[in-house]
Amino acid sequence: MQTVKVLFFGSTEDSVLVLETLASGQLSTARLAQAPAKRVSCQLCAVVTQPPRKTGRKQIVTATPVQLWARAHDIPVLSFESNTDKPWVYADENQVIDALQPFKADLIVSACYGQKIPQKTIYDVPHGGLNVHPSLLPRWRGADPVPWAIYSGDHQTAVTIVTLSKEFDDGVIVSQKKISILDTDTSDPLRTKLFTIGAKLLEEVLSSYLSSRAKRGDLMQAIASSKTPRNDSTQYARRLTRDDGFEPWELVRKAFSDPEMAVRIDRKFRAFTPWPGVWTKFRIRNHKLGIMEEKRLKILACHLTPPPHRLMLETVQLEGKRPVSWDQFTKAYVSHHERTK
Repeated sequence: MQTVKVLFFGSTEDSVLVLETLASGQLSTARLAQAPAKRVSCQLCAVVTQPPRKTGRKQIVTATPVQLWARAHDIPVLSFESNTDKPWVYADENQVIDALQPFKADLIVSACYGQKIPQKTIYDVPHGGLNVHPSLLPRWRGADPVPWAIYSGDHQTAVTIVTLSKEFDDGVIVSQKKISILDTDTSDPLRTKLFTIGAKLLEEVLSSYLSSRAKRGDLMQAIASSKTPRNDSTQYARRLTRDDGFEPWELVRKAFSDPEMAVRIDRKFRAFTPWPGVWTKFRIRNHKLGIMEEKRLKILACHLTPPPHRLMLETVQLEGKRPVSWDQFTKAYVSHHERTK
């Protein structure tokens, strides 16, 4: 039986799905020509994750789900600070390289980690590294592929096992599993679905990847260079920002009667919920000051009517107020807004 020491990089709850697969025990190799099937045992030698961050309104310092899982399973955990201006880059890459060398890993596996793993670390590991990426590569390389795929109206996505390389999600595609994007899909459940499939896909291909007869030189060449083919559909899924959720009120109102706009904003809501959400700016009268003010209005729930589509708002929240139904909001604000716009 072959034992492989795995160094895992990940940070989110979806990362844990992959981590648990690696920790679950033995993997069967694919049957090779003139060779019996073998067994591979994965041993997690260490886990690398993002440092604890302040989260929520109370800004409580919180460890990542991966760190919590590793602690519960007595696996060494390492975290490294990122560059202030470029958070995907380490503040001190040499420190990272030196800290990881003593673990003498055979293979690196990453899933939703968030920082660029040093190329030297990838090169020094005998079997290089594999990344579980939730997109139909080469389409949607980058940090947030699932919401961008939904927002762009893609009908299909995938989870891809790709070798780690110099650039993000730019290595050799080892395996890929496609699924349809439904009109009701939202980002978080779809992402979890993809990583659930991805964990199983990794289990299926990992042992054959390890037992492949490719020369180390070929593997290192693949790691060092960009091998993922590019085509006209290639897009980069940059990290979402709060401003991505903004939609001008005029366009939200247009979606109440325009089918094309209704579909676009519905896709945006499904793509960007729960964060950054979809929000607009709404003018209301400040009775104390006797002036009109713009307030942030967040859409908390909405749906499309059957064709011809119209956008129906269900629940909204005005800045500084509690969530209310759209009917309650319109009675309080919309008619007045329409008279004074």
